[in-house]
Parts: sequence; structure tokens; C-alpha cells
Amino acid sequence: MKLKIVKGTRDLYGDDVKRFQYIEEKARQVFSVYGYQEIRTPIFEKTELFAHGVGEGTDIVGKEMFLLEDRRGRSMALRPEGTAQVVRSVITNNMMRQNNHLRFYYFGPMFRYEQPQKGRFRQFYQIGAEYFGVSTPDADLELILILRQFFKEIQLHEISFQLNTIGCQKSDCRPAYKNKLIEFLQDHVDSLCENCSNRMHDNPLRVLDCKNESCIAVTSEAPKIHDTVCSDCKDHFSELCHMLDDHQVSYSVNFRLVRGLDYYSKTVFEVFSDNLGAQNAAGGGGRYDGLFEIYGVKVVPAIGFALGLDRLALLTSPEKKEQKSVFVVGTDRGAVCKLVATCREEDIICQYDPFQSSMKSQFRQANKSGAWKVLILGEEELKAKQVSVKDMQDGQQTVVELSAVVGYLKKSVAN
Repeated sequence: MKLKIVKGTRDLYGDDVKRFQYIEEKARQVFSVYGYQEIRTPIFEKTELFAHGVGEGTDIVGKEMFLLEDRRGRSMALRPEGTAQVVRSVITNNMMRQNNHLRFYYFGPMFRYEQPQKGRFRQFYQIGAEYFGVSTPDADLELILILRQFFKEIQLHEISFQLNTIGCQKSDCRPAYKNKLIEFLQDHVDSLCENCSNRMHDNPLRVLDCKNESCIAVTSEAPKIHDTVCSDCKDHFSELCHMLDDHQVSYSVNFRLVRGLDYYSKTVFEVFSDNLGAQNAAGGGGRYDGLFEIYGVKVVPAIGFALGLDRLALLTSPEKKEQKSVFVVGTDRGAVCKLVATCREEDIICQYDPFQSSMKSQFRQANKSGAWKVLILGEEELKAKQVSVKDMQDGQQTVVELSAVVGYLKKSVAN
């Protein structure tokens, strides 16, 4: 049997893991400042959770989900995104019963059967945030400010925000706009690509987002959603824009921006980086005030975002932190292992040669490891219950009592 990694997946190790850890650490720092708590959910759910929430007519549900049956024949899906799961968790754990608002963030793998490309995989990783219970633009602003601060923390300054409003489900708002848009598209159906022709009735807003040149030409003349949305949605978006101006957030309004999930309403936004090439969206989000109602419970206003961790890792270079480590060499394996354990128990990074090599070979390994100091346990040191400590920078060697070596190392680190 020839082992081969599954297409669209990858193993993360070495510098890749360091980049992921760096980004996650910075995200945790920012989220904690804003009062967000981590939530962890299963990587699979009943398929209906995503079909009802994300939308039957979306590419994610229709083409990209990884589906499986359990032993009772029930349809399950590997999670393609995180928001529907967090909402399910809030509902099933009755979290809103004792809280008028909640803030969560999450990290984790998601799964979509799409064509792999730079920064895009079939198993990919997301950072997400969800804010429940606040209907005013203050919540929209908070999410965008979090993103701005987070990108600043990971040293990504070449970013931009794009915003739009896609209205709500009131009859005189998005449904009315959809009808206008469908009428317009029907008159130009021969100029649309095959995908847009197929989805213009079920998901007409997605036609606005198509990157096909012919479709772009057609939709440039299409009715604008801002001319149709209800006064509440228009006021909400206008107030948000004023707040962003007050906070000196750089953004532009993109009337084509609709996002790919059916649960969005009112504000939608995306974050872009010029460093990612043609597919330059680093993440995005928006309001989903109607998602709780779709799941049959009382309406809870909500907003969230998700960022592709794989794509962010392409853009970041973690700050290199100097970690002072020691390497123990010696002639007595038991004594070496005991000293290594003592150092590690005191949070001193410590390595040794597990193969009982010669002293010469052990010193070579110590030098290769980049150790700060080498702890030498030769026959003479063992008899005297001492350790010879060699500084690998200047070559100087100091004899220290075995019982005092940990204190000596800690004092040296502090200096």
C-alpha cells in the first residue's frame, strides 16, 4: 500500500505550525480585550443544520459539503463553516436565558469540497467571532474594530474593508429587491454564465458577486439594492458608516458585495489584502438577525465574522523569540535523565541525546541544537556531585553544585 495524503489537505509542522500558533495567540489577546470567550463545537453535525441555516441554494450546501451517514442512516456533514454551529450551541444550551448578550470566538478546521488553490484547502482552518443580542450598529462597529486591531497585531497593514447592506426579510426590503433583480436578469439571461443562469431564481444576489466578465457587464446596469432596502436597514447602514468615519476606519461601499450564505441580513463586510493575489479576500462576515428564527426559536440579533487561517499564514512572519535552552551531556544515562527531568520540571527547556552516544558525539548534537548552555556530567562531576556548565557563546566553563544548578540557570536567564 502506497501512502498518499488526501487531495486538498496538508500536514502542518515546523514553521507552518509556528505561524498558526502566532496568529491564534494574537487573536486570543485581541478577543480577550473585547470580552469574547472561546467556544469549541464538534466537527460534524446533522446535515439539516447547515442545509436550513446556510441555505439549500448555496454552493456550500449544494456542491461543497462532505456528507456521511451514521450507522442508523442519518445524514451528517463535516462542518463547512462555524456560525450555524455556534448558534445551535447557544440554542441547545439555553445560553440566552440568563444573558441579554453573548460574545464568542473559535478556532478550528472546516471542510469544503472545492478546488484547492493558494491558501485554499478542502480541510481549512478558521478564526471566527460571534456577537449575540445587540441589534444596533454598535455591534457591527465592534466586529470591524476587532478585525482592524487584530490585523495590526499580526503586522498586516495593507488591508482594506468593503461593506454593503443586503436588507432584511421584510416584504418591502430584500424580497422586493430580489423580484426586481430577477426581472432584470431574465431580460439578460443569454449574457449570463451557466452558473448564474442556473441560480438566478433561487439565489439571484449571488449573480452580483460573479467574477465572469460577461456577468459583471450585465449586473453593472442592474438595480441597486440601496434604492430598495427598507428605511430601517438604510438607517442602520448609514449610522454604521458614520461610526466608522468617527473611528477613522478606512472602508469602501461595494454594492456587489453579498456574501455566499443565505442567513446574512443588513450589514455584510469583507477584509482584503493585496498580498493574496487574485483571490485576495482574507475573511468576512455580517449580520444574521434571522438565523435563530430559521431554527424555530425567538429572534436574536447577531453578527459575526470568519477569517481563513491558512491564507493569513501566507502573509505573516512570526516574531522570533529567543528561547534559551540547555543540553545535558554525560557518561551516566541515569544521572543525565534525572538532571534533564529536574530542569524540565522547573520550566527550563532541556534536551539530551537519547542514544547513549560518545561524549564527542553528544557535544556535536549540543552544538547543533543551538543550546545556550551545555551541562556536563562527566565521571569527575558525578563523583563530586557537581555540574560543569559551558556557555556556548563565549566557551567559558563554570563548575556548579548539582543541587544548585537549576537556581544558577534561572539566575543566568534573568541576567
